Amino acid sequence: MQNAPLQTDPLLRSERARFPGTGHSAFGLRRSQMREGWVGLLFALPHLLLFGVFLLAPVLYGFYISLHRWHVLAKSHPWVGLENYAAVLSDDIFWIALRNTAYFVVLVVPLGNLVSLGLALGLASVKRFQAFYKVCYYLPVVISIAVVAVLWRWLYNTQIGLLNMYIGAVVGGLREIGLPLAPFQPLPWLSNPLWVMPSIALMSIWWGAGGNMILYLAGINNIPDDYYEAAMIDGANAWNRFWAITWPLLKPTTLFCLVFSVLGAFQIFGQTYVLFTGGAGPARSGLTVALYMYQQGFGQYEMGYGAAIAYLLFAIVLAFTVLQFRLLEGRAERAGPDEKMDKPVGEPVEEEAV
Repeated sequence: MQNAPLQTDPLLRSERARFPGTGHSAFGLRRSQMREGWVGLLFALPHLLLFGVFLLAPVLYGFYISLHRWHVLAKSHPWVGLENYAAVLSDDIFWIALRNTAYFVVLVVPLGNLVSLGLALGLASVKRFQAFYKVCYYLPVVISIAVVAVLWRWLYNTQIGLLNMYIGAVVGGLREIGLPLAPFQPLPWLSNPLWVMPSIALMSIWWGAGGNMILYLAGINNIPDDYYEAAMIDGANAWNRFWAITWPLLKPTTLFCLVFSVLGAFQIFGQTYVLFTGGAGPARSGLTVALYMYQQGFGQYEMGYGAAIAYLLFAIVLAFTVLQFRLLEGRAERAGPDEKMDKPVGEPVEEEAV
């Protein structure tokens, strides 16, 4: 009687048909599951090998190095435990680098996402040559950061840079029409510590805005047109439609873009390295955590110290990522048609009968 359910279960009957002569349906089912598991593991094995050899093993070995006084030219690498981490946390230069990195994140993440969202909204309303504009706005993303930094280093040149020339021409034109403006003085984009990080942020926004633009545009195109048609019938203007329909339904896309923007911004390296030729800018105003890690590990050959900086940066980025998910994930999951957004302009919605 205990085997009666097994005899009538259609899944087990199909498994008995696939594995005749097993003597028991449950045994055939277990053997089928084991076989499928091994087949799936074999298909995943190449990726698992690459993941283990080129990612997991270096990560674990890097943490092992961070626990030693690991100078490249030394014959022995004594165990020091957490001394490297304590030394980094008491290093004033590390805190300067962390402050600069946080300043860069605060500048780039919100402004960059606003620029990307604005471009996506503009492209969504374009009917002709949309593909051409997509390519134009996305093109900087595929350019190497080394090329971008060299290009912008010429643009930022105080004497012959195009940015100062254009700003000077605009100011001169406004003075000619009678506005009481002072004569334009060339801006020291990369030579004044106050301008260094905003200059790097401006270059980074131009370089990466196209990536998030594509994501926002995909999210906008996935919003049903019925919502907008109903809102327009109710008399909603463009701002009402954006605030009541587009923005709530873009919250999952916004969460994704914000998380990856923070991850990328905290790891800023190439911009400052190329702009200042391996240096840190005037008064270390361009020094970032990733650049300081490189200088210690590959400049001073202190691999243990540099690895400790890397893992502290990993801990900081992980904490910010978890915080973003806690703050935004719940709101993103609640956003959608279930929020009674079928009447976005404030018309009363009938409550369902209990």
